[in-house]
Amino acid sequence: MRKNRIRPSSFLWIGMLIACQNKPAPTQPTPQENQKTDLKQIRATHLVDSARHFLHAGAIVLRRGNDAISSLFAELNKTDKSYSHCGIAFQEEGRWYVYHSIGGEDNPNARLRRDAFSTFVRRDHNYGFAIAQLRLKPAQTASLQELVKRWYHEGKPFDMQFDLKSDDRLYCAEMLYKAFNQVIDGPGCFPVTEHRGFRYVSTDNIYRNKAVEMLCRINY
Repeated sequence: MRKNRIRPSSFLWIGMLIACQNKPAPTQPTPQENQKTDLKQIRATHLVDSARHFLHAGAIVLRRGNDAISSLFAELNKTDKSYSHCGIAFQEEGRWYVYHSIGGEDNPNARLRRDAFSTFVRRDHNYGFAIAQLRLKPAQTASLQELVKRWYHEGKPFDMQFDLKSDDRLYCAEMLYKAFNQVIDGPGCFPVTEHRGFRYVSTDNIYRNKAVEMLCRINY
């Protein structure tokens, strides 16, 4: 008998329905509330600037979005639901950027993106972020950057089907899974999650393993 399979894309549609529910009209903030917001933003800016010291070529950057879709993706994690999205950082022309694969209204063309680090982890869209490290040899790091930049210039699209078997489209954790595995000698370093016969890479598969070291965690 054929088993019913629950695909992550099904969860995505549920999340979209949740995100589209009616929301109460916003109220005008008081001066005191504006002051608190300003102080929180100053603190967030300081945290982001401090975290830059942990960035390095090939760094794994994780974040937890503050929207319904991000919460849904975090629920796909089996061991740690702290983060919902991930990317790879490289310094180019003196600035740190994060390459990541994302769909939805924030990225209408669904092509692989390159965002400034500060944009990727911005407080108004996220509850927090983290930086982790998978130790690579210099040649491996160079190959990783070349591969990710090639995917970016090709406009590699987001994989709405979450199909780990295909390489023409990539979702966020799949991008890191396949990029690192292509440049590492030997067996792959990331585990895969299986749910009712469906195999996928979750965000916690990327950093919850012995090969990856967590360098910093920031909560806004």
